[in-house]
Amino acid sequence: MQNITRIYALSKRNIILRYKNSFAGFLWGFLKPLLYLLIFIIVFSSQVSANNYVLYATSGLVFWFFFSNLTHQSVNSIINSNGIIKSINVPTIFFPLSEAISELFNLVLTLVVFLIAMHWFGLVYSPLLVFVIPAAILFAIFSFGLSLILCSLNVFFRDVGILWTTVQPAIFYLTPIAYNKEMITKNYPWVVYYNPIYYFIELARTILYQNQMPNLSLWGICFGIAGGMFLLGYVIFNGLKNQFISTI
Repeated sequence: MQNITRIYALSKRNIILRYKNSFAGFLWGFLKPLLYLLIFIIVFSSQVSANNYVLYATSGLVFWFFFSNLTHQSVNSIINSNGIIKSINVPTIFFPLSEAISELFNLVLTLVVFLIAMHWFGLVYSPLLVFVIPAAILFAIFSFGLSLILCSLNVFFRDVGILWTTVQPAIFYLTPIAYNKEMITKNYPWVVYYNPIYYFIELARTILYQNQMPNLSLWGICFGIAGGMFLLGYVIFNGLKNQFISTI
């Protein structure tokens, strides 16, 4: 019970600090994808064969920014909390975990705005929309596992945080979010099929854009990727955590 209270307190702190003195507050979680959407409409909409490009692009953008924000906030979570770690006996995994929980909370709020706004752009309200919840949880597990690796390595090699910030835009444009996967699979199919983020975006997009239940194969792939990344992240984090205090 005490651990749950600590995680809640850390998550609450993250949310408060993030939106402190911010006029738009959590709406930035939707306004940022909206800004990118406006750019994509100008650049990609005429080249993408999608019946409803606004809904197609936004359904991918919302989940991309969830992943991007979670990993970006988590990579420095141990370093930024060095004072607390050294003075209070708190399991270090709580810091990246609290970042994941607070970002998941932001995703829920963003999805509420998305579901309301996208109704005007062709989003179909149906019972299938409830499956976006397990899709988001699987993506959160994957993102959290990757964050455990990033924040662990960043304690010892501060270049990791800088490198991740540099690499993220490249991953974004190599993921079929603003365009159809067919635009690159003709010549470079491995760019898509070896990109784990693609499968989570496709999972969410099948529900939100196509208004269909994703097939069991796609669910299985996402479950396997999420579970594998979490286990790998946990093993690396657990193996390095005892050296955090002496290093930071």
